[in-house]
Amino acid sequence: MANLLRTPLYDLHVQSSARMVPFAGYEMPVQYAGVLEEAKCVRSAAGLFDVSHMGQFRVSGVNAAEKVNALVTNDFSKTALGQAQYSLLLNEAGGVIDDLVLYRRSSDEVFICVNASNRDADFRWMKERLAGVELQDLSDALSLLAIQGPASESLIESCTPSGVAKNLKYYHAVETRIFDFPCYLSRTGYTGEDGFEIYVENSFAKTLWSRLLEKGQPQGLSPIGLGARDTLRLEMGYPLHGHEISTEIHPFEAGLSWVVKMKKEHFVGKPALEKWIESGSKRQLKAFAVEDRRMARQGAKIFTPQKRLVGAITSGAFSPHLHHPIAMGFVDASVKEEKDFLLEVRDQFVPMHVHPTPFVPSKVKKN
Repeated sequence: MANLLRTPLYDLHVQSSARMVPFAGYEMPVQYAGVLEEAKCVRSAAGLFDVSHMGQFRVSGVNAAEKVNALVTNDFSKTALGQAQYSLLLNEAGGVIDDLVLYRRSSDEVFICVNASNRDADFRWMKERLAGVELQDLSDALSLLAIQGPASESLIESCTPSGVAKNLKYYHAVETRIFDFPCYLSRTGYTGEDGFEIYVENSFAKTLWSRLLEKGQPQGLSPIGLGARDTLRLEMGYPLHGHEISTEIHPFEAGLSWVVKMKKEHFVGKPALEKWIESGSKRQLKAFAVEDRRMARQGAKIFTPQKRLVGAITSGAFSPHLHHPIAMGFVDASVKEEKDFLLEVRDQFVPMHVHPTPFVPSKVKKN
């Protein structure tokens, strides 16, 4: 794994016998006890994730929030102080450069979390389009820990000043202290469970990780790898960059119309989306339940019952909560109303059917 970056928590993962793999330029833990066991732990108790590979930017200066709003598809002007918002960056052709979470710290400061693999490209793209404000890449100075699961609120509440965790609304963030470490605490996540994400300086990350695991052990808290994280997000039907979204995929094709505010006066890519709406979609993202134990792998072909090729899988996994494989993939618009399809697995056809998302009910605490 030469030339791979490591998060500040790398040594702790190795000490915990995590299986380390290359991911987005980093050497990251894919699993500790096993993907299925870890996914069940998050749904039943709580899991602690190292997602410090994610990129973190700060935009500051007069009207920073307004200037960021001109770049993204969602309407950031609607957010309140301390509120977070999911949004997209598009290229001029309407393709998705990245999905990201924006935090309004004030009218003159915006904190942004981006995907690790897009960190450098996102920074350059934003730098070219943000005038009169300062854009900083804080990624190398900050670690990001995520704690997800039904026990997460009580655990974080026990480590913070009274009422901080309990009163923090979904998709809001606050400056606070966990144990005695200053951090930026966000009620967000990528699992569909109630939970938090913790931005903290690198120098505090190891101790914070260890103390959280020690404190949470009686409640079932365990370290969780990226393998279970991917399974959990797929059970929610959440998109993953490079799979369900990319520069070659428009947000409407990927079922992300809810995060695109076409009534906004301007955002990059809006003219292309207006033309795309007029011409209509050529494909649509669908979620599938596979009626077999065989897995739907990325790139696997999708056929109609008459064995006409109509699409391909973008993500697939075995769901430990449904006890069968699940998947997402794009199909031709001509069959978007169909419910039954065939999955090609090693020259054989496996039945699968369209399934509503989320596959597993979400338990996020929406106040």
